[in-house]
Amino acid sequence: MLWPMTVAGALLGAWVGDVPGAILGAVLGHALDRHWRLKRWSELPVRVRQTFAAERVSFEQILFLCLGRIAKCEGRVIPEHLQLARDLMQQYRLDEEGRIRAMRWFNEGKEAGDRLDGMVRKLLRSEPERSAELLDCCWRMALADGSLGGRERQLLDQWASKAGVGNAEQQRMHQRHQRQRTDRTQRTDRTDRRKRQAPVTSRDSLKDAALLLEVDLDASPEEIKRAYRRQMSRHHPDKSMARGDGEKEQNSAGERIHRIQDAYERLKRYRGFR
Repeated sequence: MLWPMTVAGALLGAWVGDVPGAILGAVLGHALDRHWRLKRWSELPVRVRQTFAAERVSFEQILFLCLGRIAKCEGRVIPEHLQLARDLMQQYRLDEEGRIRAMRWFNEGKEAGDRLDGMVRKLLRSEPERSAELLDCCWRMALADGSLGGRERQLLDQWASKAGVGNAEQQRMHQRHQRQRTDRTQRTDRTDRRKRQAPVTSRDSLKDAALLLEVDLDASPEEIKRAYRRQMSRHHPDKSMARGDGEKEQNSAGERIHRIQDAYERLKRYRGFR
């Protein structure tokens, strides 16, 4: 059985250090053969290519490492950071396995140090056309909580310098994502206001709801709850079936139950209790 790296190590060691060098080279080569499981010379180029391919990192790996670093650098990761990470996983169309890897990278990025800076530099050297894309996503993460911290800005400036992204482009990213976040916040606020205002229906509608439950509109929450349970019990479709009512009466009972539930929800919102 031929062990390629054992032979190569012995020959190289003999050339460098005679017999001791040959022995040491053979030992090291044999260890590499066992690690790579090489048995033939023809397998060596394949294993070398696989090894160098494994050392290369993907854009997505660097991206989520950087996102994790940005999210954590000001103290703690908040739900907005995690939601943005999930949004970006969907944007990059990651499958289930890819999302699991991305979340692992995100968590690793929280504790990443100088090693990450070197990986960013290597990626941007090999894929310079994606530098703006990487910085843009990082700006989104930095502004996910609504403000830009000093440490976040420092990291962004470091990576922008490595990417060759100037201050003007950084400022445009800052303004664009700050504006987008403000717009989202305003839309959310408007939605919340509509939800809060929606329960304030007309007085007549509230009176109808109270009449259906057979309770005063200004009754206490406990009285309204008791009235609701009483009406639900009285008109439950099971009781209609037990009485031997026909299909029409049973359907009518089901419709009345829906009206009772709707009336109860309106009164709960009006009185502000759960």
